[in-house]
Amino acid sequence: MRVVIKGGVWKNTEDEILKAAVMKYGKNQWARISSLLVRKTPKQCKARWYEWLDPSIKKTEWSKEEDEKLLHLAKLMPTQWRTIAPIVGRTSAQCLERYQKLLDEAEAKDGEDDGPNADDVRKLRPGEIDPEPEAKPARPDPVDMDEDEKEMLSEARARLANTQGKKAKRKAREKQLEEARRLASLQKRRELKAAGIDMRKKKQKTGMDYNADIPFYTPAAAGFWDTSDERDRESKAAPSRVNVLLSTLEGKRRSEVEDGERKKDAKRQKTQKEAGTYVPPSAVKAAAMAQQMSQRNRLVLPAPQMGEADLEELVKLGYEGEAVKAIVGDDGDASKSLLGDYSLIRTNQPTRTPRATATNDNIRVEARNLRAMTEAQTPLLGGSIDVTPFAEGGTGFEGITPRRAIMQTPNPLAAQLTPRAGGPGVSMTPRDFGTPRSVAGSTVSSSMGSSRVGGGRTPLRDEMGINTPRDDYGGSFEDTPRSVSSRGRQNLIREQLASHFASLPKPKNDFEIVLPDRPSANDDDSSEPTVQTEDAADILAQRDSVKRAEETSRLERRSSAVKRDLPRPVMSSTSSTDIDENETDPERLIQSEVERRLGYDAVYYPAAGQSRLTNGIAHVADESYTDDDYVAACQLLKDEVAATEPLDDTLYDSITSKYTYLRTESAYVETSKVTDDMLISHYEAELNAARLQMSRDATAAGKLEKKLSVMLGGYQSRAANLHKTLTSKFEELMDARAELNAFSKLRQLELDAAESRMDKLKQEVVGLERQETDGQERYKQLLEEREALIEQGL
Repeated sequence: MRVVIKGGVWKNTEDEILKAAVMKYGKNQWARISSLLVRKTPKQCKARWYEWLDPSIKKTEWSKEEDEKLLHLAKLMPTQWRTIAPIVGRTSAQCLERYQKLLDEAEAKDGEDDGPNADDVRKLRPGEIDPEPEAKPARPDPVDMDEDEKEMLSEARARLANTQGKKAKRKAREKQLEEARRLASLQKRRELKAAGIDMRKKKQKTGMDYNADIPFYTPAAAGFWDTSDERDRESKAAPSRVNVLLSTLEGKRRSEVEDGERKKDAKRQKTQKEAGTYVPPSAVKAAAMAQQMSQRNRLVLPAPQMGEADLEELVKLGYEGEAVKAIVGDDGDASKSLLGDYSLIRTNQPTRTPRATATNDNIRVEARNLRAMTEAQTPLLGGSIDVTPFAEGGTGFEGITPRRAIMQTPNPLAAQLTPRAGGPGVSMTPRDFGTPRSVAGSTVSSSMGSSRVGGGRTPLRDEMGINTPRDDYGGSFEDTPRSVSSRGRQNLIREQLASHFASLPKPKNDFEIVLPDRPSANDDDSSEPTVQTEDAADILAQRDSVKRAEETSRLERRSSAVKRDLPRPVMSSTSSTDIDENETDPERLIQSEVERRLGYDAVYYPAAGQSRLTNGIAHVADESYTDDDYVAACQLLKDEVAATEPLDDTLYDSITSKYTYLRTESAYVETSKVTDDMLISHYEAELNAARLQMSRDATAAGKLEKKLSVMLGGYQSRAANLHKTLTSKFEELMDARAELNAFSKLRQLELDAAESRMDKLKQEVVGLERQETDGQERYKQLLEEREALIEQGL
């Protein structure tokens, strides 16, 4: 006999049944819910729901705030996980698991033990049973389920589908008993029949069996048309249930469908690779990411708090302060002590943000403290107990919520008017009040000129101590308690300032007037005029404008062929443009200048398909001439062209007939110097070039044809199918038109012949009526004669 032990790992089927049962029976009838699950008790079902299946359970990653709150509550309420869980917002199993993990991480960071890892220790070994299977994910269902699991699933489906309040088990039991009675009766009749005793079946009740017959059913009368083909079609279309495979009735499995889709994808990728249109998934993903990045919204920044006018005002104030400091800089230490040094605030060097004060990791500190508390020796053993020192900091014991230190970035540029009584560890150093000490090399007292920062506070930049309130002993004091109102605090500060000013020594009215030396008139005349330094931005702008003007002038001096991007002769690096300095022939000089200009264009403005020439040309035309020279040369050229007679076609034909282009020479040669061998070589070169071009075109055409066949093969086949369909439809249309014409003519003939047939039928009807009238009259006469004969015979 098989023994069923309740408990164990939860399966996906059991989870789904539990969800459906909770939806129907609620969260209080756990005994009824567990009756649907063979291997689970009511307590296990309840634990599974509240530890894993409840939709309100939070299964996301733990945040730092949640970790701090968990460790803080574990310190206040040790081992009370069901009390801690609703406060943290997690389940008790999640809190315990996270707590153990944090302690393990703290131990691993300390590196005190080189033994096995905590995960290895808590990992289940073969043969061990999970103590908390309700808080673990469900195991997937096997492909072939056991018979008891199938029975459990079918019974749960039947019970959960029952919404009328009837008992599914009772109905099934009654159905089973009815089937047993029928089988027993059938067996009894068979045995009696075998013994020679024939039992009559019970006479059926008179009436109609509404389960087998259709009430008030009248068979339709046979119509005029034959419907045998329709019956044959229905019989062929009706599915045959004989000798049918189970796989045919159930359809394809998901794995088979996925395999088919994979094969289709592989075939499609192969076709795309052959056609050259395949795009890898990584490229598609990168394009999607790029499109997503391109669709991001624009960065919208708030309006600036300070405008250009405010910045200029700040700069002017700084200049004024520097000017005043420069004026009194040579008057002695007494004058210097009355001015503070604020140069650090507006230095040109970039100011680095001060580093915030280092803070401890509360999670690590609390985990270390809790582990120390766990491993501490109990006082019940007696003797000396080693007290483990706890780490400072942590979340504290002030309340149920952990204490957090808010980190603020110090700002050295934001100065406060009055010092504040900060938090722990924040106070101002008392400073001596009175006349600042004047020491050689220093103008302000060290306590007064320093800007101290305590506890990450913004430094106070009050060099003269004007905004720093002081006590009666000359030292600075903390802020007025909060119990004092704002007006009372101001009055107190005002009184203290008045008392401090009253303690100042009385002024001495001893003055000595010294007139400065006035400059003479000769000094004014001999003084050099003040030279105003030009702004660097204006100098750069002038240089840029000069460069742009020179570039525009250089581009204008280019040749017309370069400006219009016209084809030009190809110059080689071995071309020579040397000419004798004593040359006087104008044609030779013009030819030399043309070659120089071509060489210059080939070096600085190479034509398309020609590499830039950097050396090898002896002399290259320079651009030493001015724009006026360029304009004068253009004007001379226009005058010369206007004075030259226009060329006609006769002169052009006479010149072209004198020269012949030879491909072997790649140049024009005088026709008189061309021999037959040169012409034969020229024609052979032309033929070879044509054949080479033809082979290249054939190769390109073959590749293009293959590519187009792959690309347009589907369209061609579809076009052929559409053409075939169109042809068949056109033939059907022509046949329909012919039938329409035939039946139209037949209708017209029938209409024409209908009148004659109707007249003929009317004549036949009239003749029949006449014959009937004659027959009736004859019958009447015969009846009268019969009656007369009968009367005479009597």
